[in-house]
Amino acid sequence: MIRSNFQLMFKVEVLHSYFEHGICNCLRFKPGATTSGLLKRFDFRIRNKINGFDFYTNSRNTITAFLKYIQTSTNQTFFDFEIESNNSNFHLFTELPVDWVGQLVYYSQADTNVYQEGVVELDQSLSENVNATSLGNLTLHFDDIIKFGIDNGYAQFAINYKARSTQWQYFVINKSSIQLNNPAIGGKADIGFNGPENVTIENGERAILFTSGDNLIPLSEVPTYKFDLVNRPALNGNDPPKRTSAPKIIFRGLPNPDPKRIGIVNINSINQVSSPIYVYV
Repeated sequence: MIRSNFQLMFKVEVLHSYFEHGICNCLRFKPGATTSGLLKRFDFRIRNKINGFDFYTNSRNTITAFLKYIQTSTNQTFFDFEIESNNSNFHLFTELPVDWVGQLVYYSQADTNVYQEGVVELDQSLSENVNATSLGNLTLHFDDIIKFGIDNGYAQFAINYKARSTQWQYFVINKSSIQLNNPAIGGKADIGFNGPENVTIENGERAILFTSGDNLIPLSEVPTYKFDLVNRPALNGNDPPKRTSAPKIIFRGLPNPDPKRIGIVNINSINQVSSPIYVYV
């Protein structure tokens, strides 16, 4: 009878605030050259998950003893992985430097990593190296797997991404007979919009523009903000509208930004990403 001695050595979990419940489902970890050789020789197993992977060893020895044996016999001291994305918009909806092109690097020995409640949060560094097939790379050293695995029996590593925050720009193109005498963007969220401003869009059409100004709003896969286009009661001179007067909703539930459609806007002398949204009424 064949008995299995597989035991969990470490796990890697990826979180991203862009996705619902923070579950990042668009990254895959592919063994690098060093790890590929170790997988064949020492019968490791990788269990891929929707937001990371688990790494198992088939050994009766303790994880510490087994990793020290591998290090002695091969002179290898780490596992390496290439990070690949199946979402071509990853760089667009992830908080990364504007116009940056390169690779994301995660290293278990980085001084800026944070160990908290049994999990090592891996800090991100940016490399200028460009790889057409790889988003980045991950290196986990044997010593760190041993060190951070003491509390749980296995080491836990986490990578956290933030959704990109952008200036939302609503371009309202009036194709109907609706009179927009005093339009505004309204909603329950405590976010004010500047405007309206009369502008001409790229195709030559006239539009009125509302922007979130210097208030940058995070993108999200599932809409978390609900805004409406409303027409407020017209003002008579300097008199405020009557209390009984309520804004008329012209467009309920304005669309949230498409991460593929972005621009650059200068806010306080700093280039920021903008999200143009075109609304026809």
